[in-house]
Amino acid sequence: RFVSQEIRRIMDKKSVSEIKTKCFNRQNCRIDRMRACYVNEEKEKRSTFHDMFLQLADEEQTKYCEIFKRSMSGKFGRNLYNVEFPYAEEVEGGHQAFLYQLQQSELRDDTLVEQFFDRVIGSYTFPGKYLILLSHGVYDIPMKMKDGAELDSEYVYSFILCSICPVELLHDGLCYDKAEQTFRNRTDDWGVKNPETAFLFPAYNFRNTDIHSALYFTRHPEERHEEIAVDVLGTELSRTEKDQQNVFREIIETTLSGDCTFETIRNINEDLKEMIEENKKDKETDDQVALDKNEMKKLLARNGANDEQLHQFERIYDEAVGDDTTPLLAENVQSQKNLVVKSLTMKLDVKSENAGLVETRVIDGREYLLIPIADDIEVNGIKIRQNLQPESVVENTEA
Repeated sequence: RFVSQEIRRIMDKKSVSEIKTKCFNRQNCRIDRMRACYVNEEKEKRSTFHDMFLQLADEEQTKYCEIFKRSMSGKFGRNLYNVEFPYAEEVEGGHQAFLYQLQQSELRDDTLVEQFFDRVIGSYTFPGKYLILLSHGVYDIPMKMKDGAELDSEYVYSFILCSICPVELLHDGLCYDKAEQTFRNRTDDWGVKNPETAFLFPAYNFRNTDIHSALYFTRHPEERHEEIAVDVLGTELSRTEKDQQNVFREIIETTLSGDCTFETIRNINEDLKEMIEENKKDKETDDQVALDKNEMKKLLARNGANDEQLHQFERIYDEAVGDDTTPLLAENVQSQKNLVVKSLTMKLDVKSENAGLVETRVIDGREYLLIPIADDIEVNGIKIRQNLQPESVVENTEA
């Protein structure tokens, strides 16, 4: 059973959690075959190996399961990205068509595996040694009942997971040799680190196989190794979390223009927070709150945008979003913990629940941010006292 392109949805946190829990659990891991290629700094294959996962020692299985889980960890828009294949990549000779052939072979075809390794090595930009770990697994998808019970199902999810892991020197210097009971110089112990980049194909959507999509992982948001997405998957990643924040900021600032006040932004922040909290209460879904054009327009309308500004919004949104029509995510464009007020000379972090304490006021023709001084306020770690003025002086100042 495949998910059609017309009704396809993206992998969400619940889908990722199910795969990590049910497929990479050490006690019942669904990985059956692994192929690996060790590459040096000169992009040369130093060695390749082929293992039946269940024949490995318990300690080795545990280590590999940790790598598999790490390959699907993090936050959408920061570490995880849903990837959709262009139609041109799904025909013979396309990147998706090659991956599908590789997945269908269950990694038994040596020629296909070597071609895959060559593609990764030819594309991947990394200064040191690394291990390409290619795994195949099969998950018998249970049917979930409304009461939470799970029943056997005829549907099976067959997948490949590629994890690219740095190989680094673990011990350099004097290390204790337990057998000899002395310290010796060690410079040859190399270990496999957590993956820098990974992808899961096919995607797991609607709790089933979606051959039109994949899930992409990057450990470092600032270095996503997009060459793997382009050269191995044949597609591009959606915008980063930081890029989403920049687009969101541009839409808000340009649409509201002169009406972009402190109170307006604080209210928008609170509105987004409420949307996220309401979404978390929905037990039927674990999707993130998507801010497409329609939702963005509603957000602005609820927070003071007038008819003229909303009319200009359509053009502003299209220009800011550009060709990447992937919706912004509410969790990525605003902080649920702090309201950050910043200028060239100061930065103020206010906990979201206390944002209402901050207000603006015009004094002697100049606008100020006012923050009540509490008993526990400190400057450079030193508690200060409140400098209370007579009430009459405060009234004259406000006047």
